[in-house]
Amino acid sequence: MKALARLVVLAAATVLAAVTPIAHADVTITSTTPTWSNVVGGSNILLNSPNGGFTDVRWGVPASTDQSGLGFDPANPPPVAIPINTLFLLGDLRHYNNPIQSGTAASSVDLSLLTQVSGAIPTSQSFAFRFLIDETPNAEPCVYPSDPGNPCADAITFQNLDTTSAFVIGGISYTIELSGFSTDGGNTLVNQFISQEGGTNVAGLYGVITEAHAVPEPASLALVGLALASAGLARTRRKRG
Repeated sequence: MKALARLVVLAAATVLAAVTPIAHADVTITSTTPTWSNVVGGSNILLNSPNGGFTDVRWGVPASTDQSGLGFDPANPPPVAIPINTLFLLGDLRHYNNPIQSGTAASSVDLSLLTQVSGAIPTSQSFAFRFLIDETPNAEPCVYPSDPGNPCADAITFQNLDTTSAFVIGGISYTIELSGFSTDGGNTLVNQFISQEGGTNVAGLYGVITEAHAVPEPASLALVGLALASAGLARTRRKRG
């Protein structure tokens, strides 16, 4: 019986090793679709307005020309492999920084990215992020560095909201996390996008694909369970004998 138990435990260990992948596969994103939601504060909210390649969210009562808001244009190139834990461009973020009346600005808004991933389970998955908007009074002294004679710049920051959404490739679960903003093609990454007053300002939004946790295949899980159950049966018989 001892020999049988050792064989069963060895079999279980072999199955576990087989379903725990070692090599990471590159991830091929084929398309990304943005959706804005959950605007906090602000007035005259306009959600998910198409604007060329951008999808916009707008808010506020214009003090002169137009509302303020954000727009996102996802990077949708032909299928390209993205290495794990490597910075990549999710798309361009616009801040429409127009003067609006006091008390009509939004303080935060959520962005959901429906991402199509080649060969993944599921093939599409949504990842949620929050943008915090600090729309400052247009009068000096300014909180953030501002262009001379054009007070005052605003600031955009972000939060990674959803830590559970994931897609599975080769038995490994992956998720997408925001890393920061860049205005020089990714050479310099910052966690705060300073947007000058009175214009449309653009920053690249960068992220990484990271491993969430290993996910054994259902058939492999059944084999592990059978092996462990057999080991338990062998121990029971040994005690009875």
